[in-house]
Amino acid sequence: MESFSPIRCAIYTRKSTDEGLEKEFNTLEAQREAGENYIRSMKHQGWVILPEHYDDGGFSGGSLKRPALKQLLSDVEAGKVDMIVVYKIDRLTRSLLDFAQLVKIFEKHCCSFVSVTQHFNTCDSMGKLTLNILLSFAQFERELGAERVRDKIAASKKKGMWTGGPLPLGYDSKNKKLVINKEEAEIVRFIFEDYKRTGSQFQTVRDVNEKGYKPKERMTKTGKNISKGSFNHAMISNILNNPVYLGKVVYKGELYDGQHKAIISQALWDEAKSLRKANLGEAFRPSRVIKHSLLKGLIECECCGAMTPTRSKHGNKYYEYYTPLKTVKEGAKIAHCKVGSIPAGEIESFVIDKIKSIFQAPEFQQGLLKEFENQGHNCNAADIHKIISDIGDAIKYFEPRTIHNFISELVRKVIICHDHIEIKLQPFAATLYESSLVKPDPAFNNKILELKYPVRFGQKRGRTVIVEPASVERITPHRDEKLFNAVTLAFYWKQIMEEKHLSVTELARRENIDRGYMGQIIRLTTLAPDIIMAIINGTQPKLLNLRKLLRERFPYSWEEQKRELGFV
Repeated sequence: MESFSPIRCAIYTRKSTDEGLEKEFNTLEAQREAGENYIRSMKHQGWVILPEHYDDGGFSGGSLKRPALKQLLSDVEAGKVDMIVVYKIDRLTRSLLDFAQLVKIFEKHCCSFVSVTQHFNTCDSMGKLTLNILLSFAQFERELGAERVRDKIAASKKKGMWTGGPLPLGYDSKNKKLVINKEEAEIVRFIFEDYKRTGSQFQTVRDVNEKGYKPKERMTKTGKNISKGSFNHAMISNILNNPVYLGKVVYKGELYDGQHKAIISQALWDEAKSLRKANLGEAFRPSRVIKHSLLKGLIECECCGAMTPTRSKHGNKYYEYYTPLKTVKEGAKIAHCKVGSIPAGEIESFVIDKIKSIFQAPEFQQGLLKEFENQGHNCNAADIHKIISDIGDAIKYFEPRTIHNFISELVRKVIICHDHIEIKLQPFAATLYESSLVKPDPAFNNKILELKYPVRFGQKRGRTVIVEPASVERITPHRDEKLFNAVTLAFYWKQIMEEKHLSVTELARRENIDRGYMGQIIRLTTLAPDIIMAIINGTQPKLLNLRKLLRERFPYSWEEQKRELGFV
């Protein structure tokens, strides 16, 4: 007698909406019963039913983000399932792209699937064609249904109807219509009136919270109430920009008269709108352009968490920054951030400079070579090596989004602290970095895969710059000629004064130079020998220049000089 090894069968069921699931015998149970009967009919081939239930009620087939499906795929990867049984193929997915992804997972873990009501064999080309045709119709049906829903929403909004979503503060839902909540409406009116009086959203945030007003509570599908506790800048901004309080409904940028009553007058709305427009001039606001945001999604502040790309306009120029999200939402005065906004170019150059040795690894250069070929550049391995020798030049060959993807493969997180910067590497990148080292790097911790650099944030020509102590700063020597010439001149004048026994006043009269300026220059001879040598060799900190030394009275103690001028 021929024997079969048991084929463990999991039954997967799905319904797009949760309507009717409360019934004693619902569609999910009907699908499971059909699956069980089918498996029993295949008992002679060794098919057995797994007791686990994989039921997704109220989830669309257009996405793989379904809890029961995720659990099923997890069990498939763990080798617990040999066969997946569904009532129809569209219960599993309605997307051809998602189906291709599922098939790869099934094949990788020696798992098959079968439809109870659609009989075909995927072992031959005709069976695969049949399956693709069925899935094409399933996807077409889903897209057709979505189109009908979109058309219905468009028609409803043009008639001024409320089509659902989170309820705005000031309104409740009754018979699928918005009705004014008197208590909440008072909060909305106060927000508009206070903003009209103060002209500041941040001040309005403080005023509304001092009054003890609370945001609207949200109820989830599970019946859980969620409250934000207090108002923040983002909430106030959304309220001031929401035309629903004017009795309007917005659809694709167009305003339509709503079927609900307005809470504020047209005059109050117009005044608030004019104030917002006037205040937008030079304000920080999130940048939706990834063009200059190479660290988007990777950078964090030590005290506020995630930082987001922002931009500020001065004159006709835009300046890119990374700003803590908390500061964007609540304002700098409320957030009390230790770091604040960092110029995007400054921190991006810093990070790229620290990880540039990884780009020179052979494993990574192979990936870059493929990317060059994909973009149509005619380069060989020798060309790649030459380009990568200066990563700043290599970046010019790629789109910013490509560079962002490269950095994401290497860097897990960049954390900005008030006195240091941490670059947390991906395991693959940490291995490449360690292999590239000629001697141990004190900044690299191979146990936690992290690069840590002590820094301080200074100002240069009105912008924030990152300054490393000279002892750990790995920069290409660059001599500041003005500073070098001034130090040389200082020692020359001091030598003349000692040889000729002249005072500063006498020497200034002889050289026909302002006495005060000569005194400032000669004072440079009191700098510590280490600082003098750094100026001669061009390895002084970035912020140390002649203007700084002449304007600020540095201490005479050499140790204090090194500390104040950024050498330690």
